[in-house]
Amino acid sequence: MDSNKTIEIRFYDFKNEYIDEIYKIEKESIDVAWSKDQLKELISLSNAVARVGIVDGEVVCSYSFNVILDEGDINNLSVKKSWRGNGVGNLLMEDMIKCAKDRNVDALTLEVNENNKVAINLYKEYGFSIEGIRPNFYNGKENALVMWRRNLK
Repeated sequence: MDSNKTIEIRFYDFKNEYIDEIYKIEKESIDVAWSKDQLKELISLSNAVARVGIVDGEVVCSYSFNVILDEGDINNLSVKKSWRGNGVGNLLMEDMIKCAKDRNVDALTLEVNENNKVAINLYKEYGFSIEGIRPNFYNGKENALVMWRRNLK
């Protein structure tokens, strides 16, 4: 990926044809990746927003969140390793926040490994703040920071 090139990414709702690629990206990105069956289930859930980012036919990122009343509980955000550091995370965040607003979501929350400084900084850049800690959340060893972005509307 040429870092000087403007990325033209298109976001689409999850479809079965994307699940294998989404799963591969999650396995390389997330401490405890969701199974293919869990990812497929997001397609049919009426309260789920599950989107994939595609560049020139290549799946490069994905995210999902569940809408509960006026809050969005983010399940996973992942960017393919070979596409990191090129602004894909920013484009993912922008699409996610737009989709949340479109669904009348007023607040988003997520958990992030306290050692994942790159992700924490990205979330802070988009208005998320740390509001709590879940001890030993990841594999019974590492803490999760609970972050919120409120007042989306």
